[in-house]
Amino acid sequence: MDISQFFNFFYSRSLLDIIFKIIVICLSLFYLLYSFIISKQVKIMDKSLHDEFNFVIFAVCSIQTTIAFILFIFSIFFA
Repeated sequence: MDISQFFNFFYSRSLLDIIFKIIVICLSLFYLLYSFIISKQVKIMDKSLHDEFNFVIFAVCSIQTTIAFILFIFSIFFA
């Protein structure tokens, strides 16, 4: 392999695409983990704080987790 071929591969558009895809997948994975942690915290909060409007918080939390999961799946397949 010639050194110019190595540099062409290293600086080519495909390598930047791979790096971009890895970053997007990692960020969406972190967002998914964040939404799971928030979901656990909301469940713990529900045990200590009883309110009649807790279903709204649960709904927002479940919507956030669903969106994070969909974003993660899309980032794997379409990024």
